[in-house]
Amino acid sequence: MELTYRVRGTDGKEYGPATLAEINTWLREGRIDGQNETTRSDIDYWVPAANFSELEVPRATSPAAAPAAHAARPIAATPVIRSNPATEAYLKSGASWFYWIAGLSLINSVVALSGSQWGFVLGLGITQIFDAIEQNIQGGGKAIVLVLDLIVVGVFVFFGVFAHKRHTWAFVLGMILYTLDGLIFLIGQGWLSLGFHAFVLFCLFRGFKACRELNVG
Repeated sequence: MELTYRVRGTDGKEYGPATLAEINTWLREGRIDGQNETTRSDIDYWVPAANFSELEVPRATSPAAAPAAHAARPIAATPVIRSNPATEAYLKSGASWFYWIAGLSLINSVVALSGSQWGFVLGLGITQIFDAIEQNIQGGGKAIVLVLDLIVVGVFVFFGVFAHKRHTWAFVLGMILYTLDGLIFLIGQGWLSLGFHAFVLFCLFRGFKACRELNVG
């Protein structure tokens, strides 16, 4: 998905979302300068436009050449976008595990509801419990269980979306729920699934650390 930007004008209003090309056009036309507070769709804080290396900020409005009036703004205290390729890779890898959890759990549920016995060990225990209960429900049991499965899967997709946007809370809540889900396999002595849970939690924690590092100004 293409990244977009929003800008706060001198009138206090927000403009956007706008593409990179549109923002650079605004800069060239002088509608905004390097000091306008700007945010990008993959972060949740505001920084001067000059802090984004991909923006074509005129030299006269860059932080080093800004006039004294602009220099009075608390730019130094504003978090700077960190872009370490290795750290970014850890964050994206960790966040993507939420999608794997959701996708494989959904496949397990569809397979179980169809009457088959195989499944992926990476799937969630809670959805497997729902699928097992379905065997004892008469009438519209499959529809009810499928809705419950979709809700659980949707929660982990939700975590994945916001983890990719550098929200540390998404990693924290996701790891807590996935740990609780692992207790199901511990009680049921599903050691292989429990081992995969431990591995995925390690990957999620590594993504959380990368997210926190990238968010530190």
